[in-house]
Order: sequence, then structure tokens, then C-alpha cells
Amino acid sequence: MMTYTVAFALSALVALILTPLMRFLAYRFGLVDEPSESRKVHETPVPRIGGIAIAIAFFVPVLGLYFIDNQVSQSYLASHTLVTGLIVGSMAMIALGLADDIAGVGAKKKFVFQTVVAICAYALGYKISFIMVPFGGGIIELGLFSFPLTLLWIVGIVNAINLIDGLDGLAGGVSLFTVLTLFIIAVMQHNIIVGLTSIALAGALVGFLRYNFNPASIFMGDSGSLFLGYVLAITSISGASKSSTVVSLTIPILALGLPILDTGISVLRRLLSGKPIFSADRGHIHHKLLDLGLTHRQVVMAMYGFCILLGCGALTMVYASSQQAAFILGALGLAVIVLTKILGYLNWSDVSHSVKYGLIRQQRLKRHLTSLEQAVQEIGVAASGEEICSMLEELGDGVQLDVIRMQTVITGGNEPRRCTASWERNSAADGQEDRHTEGERPIHLLEYPMDWRLDGLQITGQISFIWFCQEEVIQLPERVCYQLVARSVRDRLLELEQQGARIDLGPRLVKQP
Repeated sequence: MMTYTVAFALSALVALILTPLMRFLAYRFGLVDEPSESRKVHETPVPRIGGIAIAIAFFVPVLGLYFIDNQVSQSYLASHTLVTGLIVGSMAMIALGLADDIAGVGAKKKFVFQTVVAICAYALGYKISFIMVPFGGGIIELGLFSFPLTLLWIVGIVNAINLIDGLDGLAGGVSLFTVLTLFIIAVMQHNIIVGLTSIALAGALVGFLRYNFNPASIFMGDSGSLFLGYVLAITSISGASKSSTVVSLTIPILALGLPILDTGISVLRRLLSGKPIFSADRGHIHHKLLDLGLTHRQVVMAMYGFCILLGCGALTMVYASSQQAAFILGALGLAVIVLTKILGYLNWSDVSHSVKYGLIRQQRLKRHLTSLEQAVQEIGVAASGEEICSMLEELGDGVQLDVIRMQTVITGGNEPRRCTASWERNSAADGQEDRHTEGERPIHLLEYPMDWRLDGLQITGQISFIWFCQEEVIQLPERVCYQLVARSVRDRLLELEQQGARIDLGPRLVKQP
């Protein structure tokens, strides 16, 4: 226990010293988080690299074990592959978060990087090899499903902590209650790896929260939230022994219930509304609580209280009987339902509308892809340039384009051929009163170059697909099909020119009657 006490005190002291230094450096180099009316709640620029202080404070007692010789250090360092996975993976997550804090990293790139780190952690021994079925159901060996489930857990927890980091002290406090719960169980189970890792992280968080609690003078940033998420994820599946794995899998699901719930609701909400799951919005639990009129501190304290409730439930579950476990899970489930109802997530009319809207979007996508694929085939056998333009007009009508423009020049034959075509949909025929005006900026614009050579012939120019009224996202499959349409037009024009067909449309403006 003395080693645990020293590790906690040392990491807390280092965090208390380093956090103001990180704050100074952030101001010095302009690494601050600017206010935003849409999602962020702070009103002045705040430094955002506090996660570096948390990480260094955590590593000081952990790496210090290499320089002392006692029973705790020997037991900890004996699992060298697990320690390697902890240190290397943590540093990788810190590097990713710091790159995002400094220059910004796309969500998809971050997801790929996190997946690679999770794969490395799995290779170094952090595996969910089995799950425990509650109420005396025994243990189920996962076999081949161990790999995807482990990756899902690590990447999911990393992003859960990252998503909940929206208020001063929130992510740090939630993580603190989680690691304290993990530490208590680790001591009961004599799991030194989980115990030392948890208490070192707890000390670092206590020292950091001195400056991060509302009103925060520094944020942890992505360097801190990604680091915390990774350590929490792999600590919960340390794999030191089967008994510790069963226990550690039971606890984080409840102790991390709040960020897991917030992440699950966010993903479901975005899927139902047809938005990318990586898109940002203002629909998280803490945003909802703020909208109810609670102050910043009241929201954070309320979420702390909910985390403590879940943590106590997790601790009780460890030694509870089947009947007691059923009662605890039922009570916690009821609390979650009440919370989601209060926050407005269980408005079934909105859910029904979102599902209906999502189905309409899928039907629209399927219909448009069919029209695009048919256009590619028909343009490939068109007999003339005029026929190509007619097919483009039919396409524009079918996929609800507002304007199609094509400007090309073909050279290398008897004489240059200029092919210029423009088509505009008649909005009034569709019952739309508002027409776009000259010079209006389009909502969506897809432009594809048509530059190509074929047997001495050369085509230059581009074709543009324009939407002024369509506010829905043009999805990737559609973009690919529009590019195929552009290539089909390009190739067919060159083939017709090669066959001797005269293609000289001149300025052409076709409008629907």
C-alpha cells in the first residue's frame, strides 16, 4: 500500500507543477482553444495542451519502477509486454492528440491511427478473450471474435472520453472516478498492474483538475483525452489473469457508463439523421443539461454524481448474488431511461421522423445511383453529340440537378471542335417558387476535368454538376458515379470525333418547358 501512496502523491505533485508550465507554453506559442458560439461554452481563449502534464505526471511513478527494486516493481515489470503496450501505445495516442491540438487531424485519419494502435495493443497481450455472462451464465470463450471486440473496446473508449470532453473538468472527473473504481477492485484482487496504473493516473488527474475545474485555466485537449481513453481501455482488459479480466470487464462498462451512453446516443442520433458519425454537433448530454438551465458547475457536478452512482453499482456487482445483480442492473437501467427521457432523447415522434427521413435518404440514393449508372451505359453508345446532351438533360431531371455545364475543345482532327452545353432545371415545373439568381453561390458543385488523349486526338475542358437547392450531402457513391458520367462523356466524344462525326454544338442552352 505504501507504493500506491507514493505513486499517487508523486504523480499529483508533478501534475501540480507541470500544468502551469504547459499553460505558459500554450500562451507563448498560441496553442489555445478559441471560443465558438455553436458548440464551445468558454468565452475567452484557453490553453489546450494540458494533457501533456497529465501524461508526464502519470509516467513519472510508472517509469520510476525501473529504478527501484522491491516486490511491487518486480511484479509490475515482470509483465514487460503489457508494460510496453501501455507505454508505447500511450505515447502514440499523445502524439496523435498533440498533432490534432496543434495542426488539426481529420476524424477518419484519427480513427485509422487509433485502430492501428489498438491492433498493436492486442498483439502485446491486451485481449478480451472471453466474456462473463451475468446471473450465473458462466464464461463464453470468444475465439476469433476476440480481435474485433478488443479493437472495438479500445477505440470506443478512446473516443468516448474524447467526446465527453466538452466542459471544464468533465472528462478529467469522469476518468478520475473510473480509475478509482478500478483501483479499489485491483487492490481486492491483488492485481498490481491495474492497481499501480490506476493510482498513478488518479494522482495525475487530481493535480490537473486543480487547474481544469470550472473556471478552467487550461484544457487537456485531444492529447489528454485520447491518452486517458487509451489507458482506461487497456487497463480494464489488462489480461494479467482470468479473474482480473472478468472483474475489469464488469467494472468499466458501468463505471464508464456515462461516456459510453453519451457516445452511443451520439452515434445513433447521427445515423438516424443521415449525418456522418464523426460530425460534431451540440446534442451531447452536457449540452442538453445546459439547455435545461443548469449552470456549468451544476452540470459537471450532476454528471460526477451519475458517475459515482455507476461506480458504486459496479463495485457492488463484483460480489453480488444473481438476484442482487439483477436488481442493481434494473435500477441503473431505470436511471438511464429517466435521464434520457429528461434530456429529450426519448421523444418517439422525433425518433420516428429521423427513421423515416433516413429511409427516404436511402431510397433517394438508390434511385439516383440507378439513374447515374444508366446514364453511363447510354452515353457510351450515343450516336451524336446532340444525343449525349439529351442524355445529360434526362440525367439532370432524374437526379434533381439544377444546372449541368460542359465546356470542351477537341483538337488533333481536321479542325478543332468546341462542345459547349448547358442545361438548367425548370424549378417552377417542380412546384418551387424560388429560383436561383445569377451569381448565387451553389450549395454543391462537382467539377471533373475531361482532359484526355486518344489516337492523336486531344480533349480539354470540364463538366460541372451544380445544385442550388439540394441541401443534403452528396454521398461518396454518388460522387464516384458522377465522375464515371464525366469519363463516359469524354470517351464518347473522342470516339465520335475519331469516327468522323462532326461535333460542333456551339453555345447551347436547353431548358425544360
